[in-house]
Amino acid sequence: MTLTRTFARLAVAALALAQAGCALAEMSAESEYARLPRDVRTGIAEMAIERVEQDVSREEVTAAVQTLVEAEPMCFSWPGLWLDASNRRNFYFVRYDLMARDWGAEVADAGRARMNEFVELGFLVARERPDIAPGVIEYTLTTDGVAYLRGSPYGGERPSFCAPSQRRVVEITSMEWGTYPCGTLLVRFNHVADDWPTWARTPAARNRVASTWAPVGVPAAGSVSLSRQWFHPSRIPSDGRANGALRSVCYDSARQVVSGDDLELGAELP
Repeated sequence: MTLTRTFARLAVAALALAQAGCALAEMSAESEYARLPRDVRTGIAEMAIERVEQDVSREEVTAAVQTLVEAEPMCFSWPGLWLDASNRRNFYFVRYDLMARDWGAEVADAGRARMNEFVELGFLVARERPDIAPGVIEYTLTTDGVAYLRGSPYGGERPSFCAPSQRRVVEITSMEWGTYPCGTLLVRFNHVADDWPTWARTPAARNRVASTWAPVGVPAAGSVSLSRQWFHPSRIPSDGRANGALRSVCYDSARQVVSGDDLELGAELP
């Protein structure tokens, strides 16, 4: 066989594999589209919630619960601060001098101590700014600080650092079908921390983690309710999860979907 014929056959084989891959991708997309609830598929609704099937795999349930458990946050709120305006993103200038003058030294000292905790946790970097005024501290958000900050000190939601639990689901202990505040499948499970969260660098943070969830290596019980949530292809959220994934989606008193979940990690083991 000549080298030219060999290359030609390889090219034909590669083309066939590419065509087969495209065909499989199209079949997969068509299959997912066919699974969409009718109102979503026809465009009547942008989103729909379906009951979880009785034959849902335990592996899918475990993966969905693991996503929620690992990301479950612990939040540390900021104290009240006197801030100078800043046109630099992720920089904050705290006027402890003015806080002490107008609010009292005790309030200023407590605020400084709280912000120092965030520095020790690695969420902020502090730098004294005597060039502005004595008692002024410049705080800069670290990479973790940017990732974990919720709200704003300049108005709206009170700022907090909300860091993930980084815990692991050990096992699913029970699954019960019904109607629950945030789903149609109530899942009970055990979870554990193989190590302290990467952000829990201080004894105070680790004590809070241990008292809120459980110490490292000590299993704890948890629960969450799940449903299957579908979106119109043009409205799929950009959170990386597949359309039709199991999610904990809460409802208000009128059975309207609201944001949030009912994940509970602090239950006692039976």
